[in-house]
Amino acid sequence: MGAALTLSVLPLLLAALGIGIGVVARLVLAGGNLSGIAVGAVSLAIVATFVLAFVSLAASWHRHVLLEESPQVFRSIEGSEARYFGAAVRMTLVIVLIVVLPLTLVVAVNASLNGSVYVVMLVSLILGIAVAIIGLRLGTGLAGAAIGAEKPLTTGWKATESHLGTLLVLAVFSQLLQTIFNLASQIPGLVGLVATLLAAWLGALLSLSLITTLWGHFVEGRALR
Repeated sequence: MGAALTLSVLPLLLAALGIGIGVVARLVLAGGNLSGIAVGAVSLAIVATFVLAFVSLAASWHRHVLLEESPQVFRSIEGSEARYFGAAVRMTLVIVLIVVLPLTLVVAVNASLNGSVYVVMLVSLILGIAVAIIGLRLGTGLAGAAIGAEKPLTTGWKATESHLGTLLVLAVFSQLLQTIFNLASQIPGLVGLVATLLAAWLGALLSLSLITTLWGHFVEGRALR
């Protein structure tokens, strides 16, 4: 927990910067006719700060666990974060190409033919399970990318190919846990905001810890403890 708190300071400051950009932009641009360029620039800046915050936390957490790097509050953002971001982009593209688009097409065709709602629900369930399992298999490689492994996504994919049952259980568990965390957003007021931020932080750390463990166990052969 001490390492988690230490490594979370910089990402939280970056996230606060993103929120600050949004607040300032809203005040400055309030009451005026906003141009598409202005809105796009502000949105891009906010997204960039949140992406950088997560990538910073993710890469440093993987390296702390797998390489035993000493956690530092302020650290340079360089190679490991760039590798992690690149691998995450490739992973997202792969998931979109091999899962999301085909199953979304099936749902669209079924809807256009006035198909049964149960068919749509079944396809959506299959989509969710498929994305979760493929996400875990490819996500395992993100930990490898953070520590500089060669072809991390391919390595993680191959190392987990005979463990689909385990990945299915982990996928279902992760979805249930995320659902519980999402309940925090239903709490009104300042308490709800704090609960939402805390739930998001815990959810991120648990997800990062999961794929770190998958890499360490299935790729590096470390014993679970």
